[in-house]
Amino acid sequence: MSDIKKSKKELIKELHGLRLRIEELKVLAAERQVTPKALAESEERYRSVFENTGTATIIIENDMTISMVNAKFEELTGYAKKEIRNKMKWTDFVADEDLERMKRYHVKRRQDRSLAPTEYECRVHNRFGEYKDMYVRIDMISGTRSSVGSFNDITAFKQTEKALIESERKLSKLMGNLPGMAYRCSNDSLRTMKYVSAGCKWLTDFSPFELIDNSKKAYMDMIHAEDRDDVNHQIQSSLASGRPFQMEYRIITASGQQKWVWEEGLGIVSDDGAVSEVEGFISDMTEHKIEKQQLRKENKRLKSTIKEHYKFGDIIGKNRFMQDVYEHISKAAGSIANVIIYGESGTGKELVAREIHKLSDNNDHPFVPVNCSAIPENLFESEFFGYKKGAFTGANLDKPGYFDQANGGTLFLDELGEIDLTGQVKLLRVLEGGGYTPVGGNEVKQADVRIVAATNRDLKEEVKNGRMREDFFYRIHIIPITLPPLRERKDDLPLLIEHFLSVYANSDNMPVLDGKVLGMLYNYEWPGNVRELQNVLQRYITLKTLDFMSTSVPRSVSLDDFDPVDIQENADSLGQAMDNFEKNIIKSVLEKNQWRKNRTAAELNVNRKTLFRKMQKYGLL
Repeated sequence: MSDIKKSKKELIKELHGLRLRIEELKVLAAERQVTPKALAESEERYRSVFENTGTATIIIENDMTISMVNAKFEELTGYAKKEIRNKMKWTDFVADEDLERMKRYHVKRRQDRSLAPTEYECRVHNRFGEYKDMYVRIDMISGTRSSVGSFNDITAFKQTEKALIESERKLSKLMGNLPGMAYRCSNDSLRTMKYVSAGCKWLTDFSPFELIDNSKKAYMDMIHAEDRDDVNHQIQSSLASGRPFQMEYRIITASGQQKWVWEEGLGIVSDDGAVSEVEGFISDMTEHKIEKQQLRKENKRLKSTIKEHYKFGDIIGKNRFMQDVYEHISKAAGSIANVIIYGESGTGKELVAREIHKLSDNNDHPFVPVNCSAIPENLFESEFFGYKKGAFTGANLDKPGYFDQANGGTLFLDELGEIDLTGQVKLLRVLEGGGYTPVGGNEVKQADVRIVAATNRDLKEEVKNGRMREDFFYRIHIIPITLPPLRERKDDLPLLIEHFLSVYANSDNMPVLDGKVLGMLYNYEWPGNVRELQNVLQRYITLKTLDFMSTSVPRSVSLDDFDPVDIQENADSLGQAMDNFEKNIIKSVLEKNQWRKNRTAAELNVNRKTLFRKMQKYGLL
């Protein structure tokens, strides 16, 4: 705009000078007071000024014919002077929508200068049919019926102005369609609204006119009384530090409904450095808040259920270590981060990986398990990345790799610690987003998989000893889950035994485990963990002989080699046998610790409440 104002001033000054010179020439010519030579010199000076005004300038006669034209007007219209002068009318260049107005100004200006404006805007076109927006300055030459006009091209400005208006229109429409309220308010105690978008009606039940300038309701008065002071404190604290603010609170709408809202805002600093206004956006988060509260209650209920229950999906156990595992599984399932599962062989690492997949959002996509220790180094790329037909001898068809097979789902890398450094580099490139290329192919593919890995090694020691890259470790070791060995959760033995017997035995010939069998199972250290227990019980059902894998006991042991465990009564069912066994174990440890419950609970690896509940169940109080 400053450039346009400057042009206006220049136009006025130039036109005034031109008009004076034209009038001077006409007076001199009329009175014949100068010699032809002097008149020619004066006319030449006038023409020089006319040509060098810097703006397109013309002389318009009474009949609208253009009698004089400068080079700038030639440039503007595309017509040569000889084509215009005394042949074309000023109105020949005016756009149709402005034509009648220009004719009216032309007539009235000649009746009385004051009847027509001297400055205005219109559109003109050149000989090629191109239209331009013009700022025009036209005034009469005193003592004549002629006028002088200058034109300044403001097309770029008008386009910018039009784009700005359109942008403001779109922004206003967008604000009106947003599911919330955009606002600008004064930085006062009532938060007096100066602007609110149409979404305020949907949010507050008040129209924009009812909120602006507190016409019907001040926004601060809509905030729930219990939240008002906190909201004001948060806003003022943020404004004082120059930071934007974000918060959630409750409002009471015009209809009396309570809503939870989320607000984000920022202070607008005036020239004196003070925060004069605040701009921001307020959205309804009531449904989200209710869902969040319900989810919190559900999580609390699930945690409570998990603590009291013996099973999590396909995983069996109610030991306190297993409760921690269940909680970690729940958290891992709600994330997309990579998971590493630590545990000795046979502790159920793949079972945990499958449970994470089943509970995650990508459970409708594949779960692909990979035994990393079984992949030869020379086949590493073809197994993980696949290969194209003809890539090598025997490659008769395209074969997808593990990353292709697990696309959108979970890739379970079992025995991760067996991958050598070369393989780690290749996987690291994929994990860092660099993609992979099938053997014999050119196309770089991007992996869309969630990595869940498992190992029985200490990966930190592997990094320390140079057998694992540190960057590879940090890409994998994001959510660690450690599974306890069976020897540290022997209180889960009754549950595991009952589960495996129900799986492998027929309902008609379900074996009954007496005290001495349970004693053998309980006293064994289970180096092969749950998998070994599973195998031992499966063999027991078939051979009626306990066959332990460890070298610490005879490989095949007859039940007659063991003394029976001291049980109070015979059991007619597996459940009764396990109860009798558990009761005697608890009683034995209590007697050993002189009935000190804290010591007994610690030795049995259960919490004090669990011990108390079992003592109550078995009449040991």
